[in-house]
Amino acid sequence: MPINNNVWLVLDSSQFGGIETHVLELAKGLKRHQQDVVVVIFDQYGTSPPLVEKLKQHQITTLILSINYPGVPIWRRLHCAIQQAIASSNTPAVIHSHGYKANILARVTRVWGRYHNIAFVASFHAGETPSGKVRLYDWLDRYSSVYNHLRIAVSEAILAKLPRRQDAALVNNFVPLQPVQSHCQNRIAFVGRLSEEKGPDRFLEVAASCPSGHFDIYGDGSMLAQLQDNAPSNVTFHGQQKTMDVVWERIDLLLITSRFEGLPMAALEAMSRGIPVMSFPLGQLPALIETGKNGWIVESNLEMVSALNRWLDMPAEQRQRLSQAAHRQIQQHYSTDIIIPQLLDLYQHASPETSL
Repeated sequence: MPINNNVWLVLDSSQFGGIETHVLELAKGLKRHQQDVVVVIFDQYGTSPPLVEKLKQHQITTLILSINYPGVPIWRRLHCAIQQAIASSNTPAVIHSHGYKANILARVTRVWGRYHNIAFVASFHAGETPSGKVRLYDWLDRYSSVYNHLRIAVSEAILAKLPRRQDAALVNNFVPLQPVQSHCQNRIAFVGRLSEEKGPDRFLEVAASCPSGHFDIYGDGSMLAQLQDNAPSNVTFHGQQKTMDVVWERIDLLLITSRFEGLPMAALEAMSRGIPVMSFPLGQLPALIETGKNGWIVESNLEMVSALNRWLDMPAEQRQRLSQAAHRQIQQHYSTDIIIPQLLDLYQHASPETSL
């Protein structure tokens, strides 16, 4: 890292989802590696973002720009924060943005302020191709990314969508390693947003075809009422969770039934605790999961039901081997201690002196 090791993690956040989970773990990991970290959030959206409370628990500094700079247009807020940091001799060395809105606004800030001594880094998390207005923002995010000093994608599929992909980096999502827990029940879970791209309707279809399993849904979203109306009797809805730490103890197998993914944090969090994951071949998941050894990659609902039935009949000793293999995969390739040094090296080699 440069002598000034001040890293700003920038995002726009109103709920707590995959990007927020990633930023929280990134901030914690950077702090453990002796970096000064500030998480910068563009807007409060009425109430304090859920991410803020979690950051406070780990004594990580947060800055909500709409509070600190009231009345300032959103596209100028980050510029004001940087100017104030410069005035106090605490200039960030790296501004690392996450999500299309934060990415675009950070680039506007770089151009507006003509900052040549700060490395502007952008991460790309979303595997889906959005529709409507968001599709335009997604396109603008990707094609304006050439104004970043460094671009990071969490899957090969996301990397392939970036212009000048040869100049971008593929970096795995990551989680802290957790103790392996006992998984001897038949509790099968969906964890995530109840929206079309996450495929909770597919989860219900699988549950209906597998009546001997107990299926739990942890999350909320626009599809909740529709899902409740169509859910079979072996599905329980638990709603949005304030924290998943205790919930993971009640899960024995995680299903990823999404239509689009990059490298979902839920899969990493599950495997870090020894919970195997069964998923369709999405994003970077086939690189994470080795079928029959630490989880399953399946091609269809029918194949998922077949694999589920085999898992339900599996002896405890075989389940334990799967659990240990899932945990080992995270330890060796997707843990905080493995990925943070890679990110720090990328930060080091970004080129803040490059002008537009």
